[in-house]
Amino acid sequence: MKAKLYSLMLILLQFICYGQNKDVISNEKKSFRTTFTTNKIIVDGFLDESDWGKTEVASNFTQIQPQTGNKAYFITEVKSLYTASSLYFGIVCYDTIGRNNVKAPDLKRDFNFQNHDLVGITIDGFNDERNGITVFANPYGAQRDYLSFDDTYFDVDWNGLWKVRTTRTDDYWVAEFEIPWKTLRYKLSDSQTPVFGINFQRVQRTSNERSAWSFYPRSVGFNRMEHAGKMSGFIPPEPMTNIQVNPYTLFSDNPDGATEFKAGGEVKWVITPNLVLDATVNTDFAQADVDQLVNNTTRFSVLFPEKRQFFLENSSLFGVGISGDGGISGNVALIPFFSRRIGLDANSRPIPIAYGGRAVHRSNKRNFGAMFLQQKGSSNGANQKYFVGRYSENIGKNNRIGAIVTGVTGKATDATTALNSRFDYTTAIDGFFRLNPQHSINAMISLTGDKAGNNMGWAGYVQYEYKSDRINAWLASTWISDKFDPKSGFISRRNIIATMPGVELSLREKWLPFKRVVRDYEPGIFAEIYHEASTGNILEQKIAISPLSFNFIKGGKMGVSYSYNYQRIAEDFSPVGLAIGMGTYTYNNYEIYYSSDGSRKISYDISYQTGGYFNGKLHTLDVSLAYSPKPYISLGASIGANDFEKVGIMEEDKSVNLFSFDSRFAVNPRLQFTFLYQRNTLDKSNLYNARLSWEYKPLSFVYLVFNSREYGLLERTNEQNTIVKVSFLKQL
Repeated sequence: MKAKLYSLMLILLQFICYGQNKDVISNEKKSFRTTFTTNKIIVDGFLDESDWGKTEVASNFTQIQPQTGNKAYFITEVKSLYTASSLYFGIVCYDTIGRNNVKAPDLKRDFNFQNHDLVGITIDGFNDERNGITVFANPYGAQRDYLSFDDTYFDVDWNGLWKVRTTRTDDYWVAEFEIPWKTLRYKLSDSQTPVFGINFQRVQRTSNERSAWSFYPRSVGFNRMEHAGKMSGFIPPEPMTNIQVNPYTLFSDNPDGATEFKAGGEVKWVITPNLVLDATVNTDFAQADVDQLVNNTTRFSVLFPEKRQFFLENSSLFGVGISGDGGISGNVALIPFFSRRIGLDANSRPIPIAYGGRAVHRSNKRNFGAMFLQQKGSSNGANQKYFVGRYSENIGKNNRIGAIVTGVTGKATDATTALNSRFDYTTAIDGFFRLNPQHSINAMISLTGDKAGNNMGWAGYVQYEYKSDRINAWLASTWISDKFDPKSGFISRRNIIATMPGVELSLREKWLPFKRVVRDYEPGIFAEIYHEASTGNILEQKIAISPLSFNFIKGGKMGVSYSYNYQRIAEDFSPVGLAIGMGTYTYNNYEIYYSSDGSRKISYDISYQTGGYFNGKLHTLDVSLAYSPKPYISLGASIGANDFEKVGIMEEDKSVNLFSFDSRFAVNPRLQFTFLYQRNTLDKSNLYNARLSWEYKPLSFVYLVFNSREYGLLERTNEQNTIVKVSFLKQL
């Protein structure tokens, strides 16, 4: 085993040497000026006000993909105006394919970046080359937005108060943006002319051309602000009253047959452009997407994503840790603070939240924040208080060090079954260090315990990554002690030491065949080795090789992979009802996959895995199909089929299938109806979710939601509820 690991590390170092000095990096800083106007700008996508003809034009975009560094084939022009209340952008995207051929499979907010024609703006209001507010629009006016920090941490579900409208012709399409100054975060300075970092991006999906006004290497992202240009010519307003009031009312027909009326809401007070205070009363998440059904064939917990808007905002500040979603983190999740611990029980059923608050300060020097929430209810553990505090200090140009502390207090049942008042805490210190544009280190160490000084446990990780245009390589280690227990966090497993080396190439060499079809050849190799922390014994190892992995010029990808697996099971467990006994198992797995161009009217993904599964075999087929005849209609269906052969103590044969169907019907990006149905043959469960959403003014909504879940093999349980919710956002 050690020989295999050392060989993999040697290959990793050789690849790093191979990838040195291959990046194309430009130090030139482009500049761009906006223009002041006192006239009213009507955001309708036409740019027909006379002021637009008097502005400076930013053009001369450069390709990021597919021909990195070349002049963009499709012309894009950007203009900007500003008033006392808002910053405006007009972006003209020239395209000869005609208005009916632009790619926009759906009108979903936060649409899939990979499948749409789009334009985007990222703004660094602090001009520190680290922070970014990013907004995108597709040709039909669907919106996507997020906050970013160091191109590493993202608040992808942040919904900012801004507006966009679009128009389409046979020669071009236009996106007209209005971003209120109150939405932006920026630094005011009396001694200098105000300057924002800024960049613009265009994606023309038919040719898969991605271009940017200020060039950045394809190994990094659009939000690597050190490669952005500069915008000047404006004077932002001094801090003003900036309060958002967002009350709601809700009527609900609950599963127990009772009709509930509920009222509450949130208040956001932007005290300064750097400091934001949020307060919430009778917090409600009725409109959040439901957790979809999954069949877990591993020994470890599934990490369901947070979908509730209050917790999604500023999640990058509080959400330090690793999620265990493969790659450099392997399959180990270590998260000191995980917001789904609040307001949800072990079965993902809501626990009412009485009130809470959050304060966040962001600047070019430091970021800090605190959050407090009070649950309510009479069940055990429901009436608990949660606190989290976070601080991070920017060091130099691209480095950061920070700390986080969480606390949970309230009544809980201990080993004596008595209800006692407890206080459990988690602390962590973390750091991110970008040694140069290619090399970075990410690390954290964490401690958990309680007020009695019992059950103290340690955990942490160190991750080194090298990333260039040709290579992505990493070497990481994670350790979690047996007693580490973050009560308001998440870990996938305890008592382990994990080592994860890996390397992936991104090749576009002249000697590659099929250059007119294939954009990238991306072979890779990585390993995951897990030892028991208390004994040092090896628990698990996986070595995976992906010799054939291609990205196509027109979109889509395909690949073939192989993995060797070793598992030492210390106690029995039962995935999908199959009893796996203690013992040592070795087996091989093979996978082949193909994904079509997701921007087409009909697209599909196919993955087939086969090979060993402990003492038997497992064949898995995942197929998904999407049909989008118009942006206003999108339909999807999928199946996940698992076929087990002679698995477990009883050497059972078993088939477990999960079927899904989803649809979206839109009048426009602001009025949409969605429907989801899932059936799991494991327990004959059926899940229905139907939702009508109307954004009748920016970030003010009317929701009509119907949920139904039926499950249980011997005794069937049927839970249904209907919800009507109205929210109203007022900016003061």
